[in-house]
Amino acid sequence: MARLQVSRALGLAAGALVTPLLFPFFLVRGRRFFHTTGLLHMAHVVPPPGVLPGAPADLASRLVGPALVRFSGGLFSKDECRDSLGLGLRFHCQPLPTAIYCKGDQDLTLITAPSFFPAKLLDAMKQTDGRDFLANTYHGVWPYEAAGLGRVSLRITPSGAGAPGKDRAERLENAVARGAARLLLEVAPAGSDLYLPVAELRIGARLSPALEETFRLHAGSGGRGLQPAGFWHAVRVVPYVASQHARKLARSRRLRRGGGTADAPTLPRLPLSDAA
Repeated sequence: MARLQVSRALGLAAGALVTPLLFPFFLVRGRRFFHTTGLLHMAHVVPPPGVLPGAPADLASRLVGPALVRFSGGLFSKDECRDSLGLGLRFHCQPLPTAIYCKGDQDLTLITAPSFFPAKLLDAMKQTDGRDFLANTYHGVWPYEAAGLGRVSLRITPSGAGAPGKDRAERLENAVARGAARLLLEVAPAGSDLYLPVAELRIGARLSPALEETFRLHAGSGGRGLQPAGFWHAVRVVPYVASQHARKLARSRRLRRGGGTADAPTLPRLPLSDAA
């Protein structure tokens, strides 16, 4: 535990050191650097078939309930480009979808590559099917700590691939309409391929672009029992916050020039239980 705390502290410090250098680029960019364009959908999480008793079942029970899922491109917005697609997940406590992050929420980020090591990333980009969000496997890249399971790797395998449509957005929409769009979240002891199912996400309707634009993932969240572990998770925390702040400033500036309001509308915030 002490080693993990030291690793996290070093990661936070490293992220804080590079953030002043990155912030001007965040501000000029005015949008996400990676996974810029996305589709935000509501989802409902249920225990998956075959979940094992003990720690896996306990984790599965903590993840049950409403969720948000953001499907996104990586470096490019066009389907035909070689790219690494992304999934941003939030397991939340609100009865209605909202961009507001609350105590007890769990955010996860996965991509269609098992590693950021350049050779593995480029190979994964070549193998990614950019035409269909549901035709790829997504990886957590860096490990998490789960009670009773220790350090684990994350993987998501979707179902519902191959729905008709002119692009990946329409294919996803048609798979959702058929009730076929589902994501299976699995965990494995870090360094192994012994994956265990812990959550099934049944994808629902797409949410508004205004809500998608204000949806911001929290790199350090672990409210449902998956705690980000190690140096690289911690490195992201401060730059993520700085990037989100820069995007908010840039968006407010655009709206002022256009005569709009300061913030995009979200659904009303409802009373929240603090239970994780």
